[in-house]
Amino acid sequence: MQEGRPELPDGQPAPLTNTQLDDLLGERSSRTRVVLGTSATGVTDIARTLRTIAGPIDGWTLPPVGKPSVYKQELTGGRPRERRVVISDFVNYRDPVRPETCREAVDLAETLLPVTPGVTRAVVLVTDTTQLALWRTLLMGTEPTSAAPVVLRRHDRRSLRGWAQRVNMFHTEDRLDRLHELTGGWPFLVSRAHLLHGELGDPAEVLRRLANLRTDRVEARALAEAAGVYADPLLAAGYRALDDEFKDGPFDLEGAVTAVALKIEDEDEGRWIVNCLDALQVFDREDTQLHLEPLLRQCVALRM
Repeated sequence: MQEGRPELPDGQPAPLTNTQLDDLLGERSSRTRVVLGTSATGVTDIARTLRTIAGPIDGWTLPPVGKPSVYKQELTGGRPRERRVVISDFVNYRDPVRPETCREAVDLAETLLPVTPGVTRAVVLVTDTTQLALWRTLLMGTEPTSAAPVVLRRHDRRSLRGWAQRVNMFHTEDRLDRLHELTGGWPFLVSRAHLLHGELGDPAEVLRRLANLRTDRVEARALAEAAGVYADPLLAAGYRALDDEFKDGPFDLEGAVTAVALKIEDEDEGRWIVNCLDALQVFDREDTQLHLEPLLRQCVALRM
């Protein structure tokens, strides 16, 4: 149940699991969380999801935050027994956000605490691959901070099945297996499947259209770029190194680090690249063994 996902009002699954949602909202304590995600894993919907789910709950306050001065004010504000969620959504700002601005937001969340006793507040900073400097700090533990990363994930078969059965879509086993195969569990594509099902009312036709992704270069490029593999040249080089070395065969994390390090001739950078690719959800896991997620791998091959 905790790894399942709540539905949004339109029936789509949230980009957060129940466990992640509980972590972001906090449990009567002040904390800071940094969401790491891409458009392929639904990062653009995080703020809306939190406001939709927590906003109507009595005793919770989610103040609007539009500029740094308001953010600072909301970090220290609040009434006794109020549970506050202060969201700074760096993904949906109109203008690009400088990395130093995002890092400062983390530091302020750690130092500016509520002035009124009895107030607890959770700070949620929403980031994508334009903030890789902060991602590196959090994923590699290179600097001391109490902020913790929350990595958005793809659906696994169980979470995808649970959602599809609740909303009465793709509810036969063969269709569910096909849905997972054709979407790779990427929230980006699961949302598309949901919208197509509502539009067409024909699950077989939805699956047929999703299958076109494997042969359409424009669609393939869209997923490859939405997944963040090309957000940085080193990430792209690391992904290519893993594809060249392992194809669709299994490997472990240390083997991945070695393959990337040999490609770029830098072990520390190789370890960072593999950790970042892991956060981007490009791996399928089976115990300690990894594979490159098949759908993304095909899309990257079409894009090149």
